[in-house]
Amino acid sequence: MSRENTPIETRENLFTLLAAKFIPFWPLFVALFFLGLIGAKLYLSFTTPLYQSDAAMIVNDEKKGVDESQLMESINVFESKKIVENEIEVLMSKSIISDIVSELGLYAQIYESNFFSDRMVYSEAPVKILLQNPENENTYKDAEPVDFTYDSEKNEIIIDDENYALDTWIDNPAGGSNIKFVKNEEAPVSDQSDFYYLFKNPSAAAQQILGNLYVGAANKSSTVVKISYLDANPVRGNDIVNQLIKSYKKAAIADQNSLASNTLEFVETRMEQVGEQLQDVEKELQKYRSSEGVIDLSEQGSLYLQNVGDYDRRIADINLQLSVLDKVESYVVSKNKNTGIVPSTLGISDPILTQLLQRLYDAEIEYEQLRKTTAENNPILVAIRNRIEKIRPGILENVRNQKSSLRASRGNLTDSSGKYNNALDSLPEQERKYVEINRRKKSVSDLYDYLVQKREETALSYAPTAGNVRVIQEAEATPNPVKPKKLFAYAIGMFLTLGAGAAWVGGKELFNSKVLFRSELESRTNLPVLGELAFVDKPQNELLITKHKDVFIADQFRQVLSYLGVYDYKDPVQTIMVTSSIPGEGKSYVSANLALSIALTGKKTALVDMDLRKEGVSGIFNLENKPGISNMLTSELSPESIKHKEEGDLYIFPSGKKSLNSSELLTNKKLVQFFTDLKQEFDAIIIDSPPSGMVSDATLLAGFSDKIIMTVRHDHTPKFVANHLDENVNKKRFENCSVVFNGVKARGIIKENYGYGYGYGYDFLEESINGYQKIINLSKLTSIQAAFKNFIQSISFLKKK
Repeated sequence: MSRENTPIETRENLFTLLAAKFIPFWPLFVALFFLGLIGAKLYLSFTTPLYQSDAAMIVNDEKKGVDESQLMESINVFESKKIVENEIEVLMSKSIISDIVSELGLYAQIYESNFFSDRMVYSEAPVKILLQNPENENTYKDAEPVDFTYDSEKNEIIIDDENYALDTWIDNPAGGSNIKFVKNEEAPVSDQSDFYYLFKNPSAAAQQILGNLYVGAANKSSTVVKISYLDANPVRGNDIVNQLIKSYKKAAIADQNSLASNTLEFVETRMEQVGEQLQDVEKELQKYRSSEGVIDLSEQGSLYLQNVGDYDRRIADINLQLSVLDKVESYVVSKNKNTGIVPSTLGISDPILTQLLQRLYDAEIEYEQLRKTTAENNPILVAIRNRIEKIRPGILENVRNQKSSLRASRGNLTDSSGKYNNALDSLPEQERKYVEINRRKKSVSDLYDYLVQKREETALSYAPTAGNVRVIQEAEATPNPVKPKKLFAYAIGMFLTLGAGAAWVGGKELFNSKVLFRSELESRTNLPVLGELAFVDKPQNELLITKHKDVFIADQFRQVLSYLGVYDYKDPVQTIMVTSSIPGEGKSYVSANLALSIALTGKKTALVDMDLRKEGVSGIFNLENKPGISNMLTSELSPESIKHKEEGDLYIFPSGKKSLNSSELLTNKKLVQFFTDLKQEFDAIIIDSPPSGMVSDATLLAGFSDKIIMTVRHDHTPKFVANHLDENVNKKRFENCSVVFNGVKARGIIKENYGYGYGYGYDFLEESINGYQKIINLSKLTSIQAAFKNFIQSISFLKKK
């Protein structure tokens, strides 16, 4: 009953595969691990550490904040609420950043000269350098470092053997704006006296600040703006953040005072005009009293005068409103697309017009601020410009509607006033003139008092500071550098080196065109793979298992024979042909050791070299020049005359003289009789045939064999040859054909195990006897013992897998 792998088993299988793939190369990965650590250490040593300075402030957002008290609103009628997103852009505007550079003198950078490397100093510098005209471009053109020495005793600066006093404007040695050295009172006492300074263009310094500056809202629903800045000097980072807040406040106050100043100027101008009218009326009244001797009016006259005065006061108020509306209309029409300060709406009680003017003012201020830092065709700037263009028609329409309404009201009031004037005509002429002059005086006097009140309200708006911004956290730098992160640098260093090692190992095997793994071989053929034969790095005269006496290699051959059925008691396999697809796959090596392994178990074994074009096993046993099969087939030589006895019960039949017509020789009837006699005389026969893919000899010899072994050599047989292995076997009509994976090399750097990682892998078989490691010689075991040992090793292998 089959079952799916559990997640734990899947992880274990994946881990096993990865371990099997990379553990053989562990010395490489250990070396790369330490190389990554060293690389990360060097990176951290040569990278300037950066500290982060953080600050926070609250912006009175009109959408999110709480309204101020009515008292504050009455005091500061010109203060508008802010939008957090807009204020973030203002904080990062070029004008604000340029003001930071100017205020802190960041255009002049002072360095401390050291033996190994120079270090930029800020608060540690004994002096500060100021420019008289920071806008002078010649100061920064082709600017080069200027060495100077600070004499702490004389408080002098020495440049090119010239002494300069502090706090004095001097000519710039490099040209451009005059410079002044100011003593830094906060600098610690230091023995260092050699420094140099370098001027940096304020625009470049501002761009550098913007690159390390972050301004953003704490979250979507919050009005808290967080400011963060990265700098190599924590003191300078704190100063830049604090100065950013100061410059922002200063700009906000300047905008507010500009609006108040404009309004105050309008009110005072109007008061001068009304004051002159009031003086004229008072003089006229005084003159009339003197000339006409008027002292008091009748009760009816007083009543008429009161009514007419009321109408006149209302008409004067309408005239004032019309005058203000004319100012507003003139501003909107004349300004067109240009920005400026919106006139005051004193006396206008329409909240819609006030709101429209406020929106216009805010939009123009926002447009002006963004225009300094944003391209003209920027979508945000275009959107604001379009919003301004949409607001202006609304204001004009509102103003014209109000003017039309006010004119209508003024006409009605004038008609009503005319009725009372007609009534006054019935009064005595003197009394009528007196009432008329008093009426005009009262109207002008009321208007003057109203303007005085508004002037005081406008003057009070200068008193409050930027109350819509409150700092909740002054700039504070982190105690430790935030960049570069040590753990991250070490992780990246190890990841890159170990990843490069893994890519090299995987790529080397992935793009290899030769068969490397037994799994690759099994996936390309349906023929059974009997096993792997480990690579033997020895000369040809030591390839036999009796020469190097490696029990592991001998056991591999014995295992292949066991799978073939050579050791079966009922019906053992007698004749085995060993061939290959292409030359060099080790078929002769396999044939020789298979025959020797059988012979060492006591079976009489014949090893026949049928590679008549190029001797195979004959060369291994040094029988190249001996008469052999080709001589027997072309002459009257008997099989007995070409037989050579080797170790144990092994008999070699060499190939003999090389022959180019081997295929014709193999059809000789003598060959049939030869193999018939061999099967009667020997217990086992191993045939070393030519490569099956080159000539047809293997096809002719296959009929004399019970089993056929096709050798495939590790890192030698091309993958495309393995792909056509089944096709080749079918065309040659090979029956009972199996594959042996030959010459399997150990993977990795330190190769302790035979073939570990390419085949299934085996360990040395050792036994501890009397404190010494003694390798068991399996060649002395009987066939039953060998089979038993193979079974034990198979169990051990399954446990490992």
